[in-house]
Amino acid sequence: MTTLEYVAGSVPVEQLSITVQDENGNARNLSAYSGATLLVSGPDEVGRTGGSAVITDAANGLVTFTWPETTLFDVPGDYRIALKLTAGSAADTTTPIRVVVKRGLED
Repeated sequence: MTTLEYVAGSVPVEQLSITVQDENGNARNLSAYSGATLLVSGPDEVGRTGGSAVITDAANGLVTFTWPETTLFDVPGDYRIALKLTAGSAADTTTPIRVVVKRGLED
């Protein structure tokens, strides 16, 4: 399982590129989907919203997430992120990725 690490309060500048994989670890073709949303759940199990996810290379399973201008990581702890892929009124959600958010040196 993939784990990402950030510092509490950070607002990442670089986009996050996510390759959606099938059960065999191969890039999944996302051509059937028309949109994507990044779901973020904090250590308090409250969802966080913001930013935008775009399917940037459907054939190779690539989704690019642009971070919002405010932090999604407001407190240290274990977060989970997943992609919700949509096609009309139908949707699939990917397996969550663990995000460890640590206290920074400035705190």
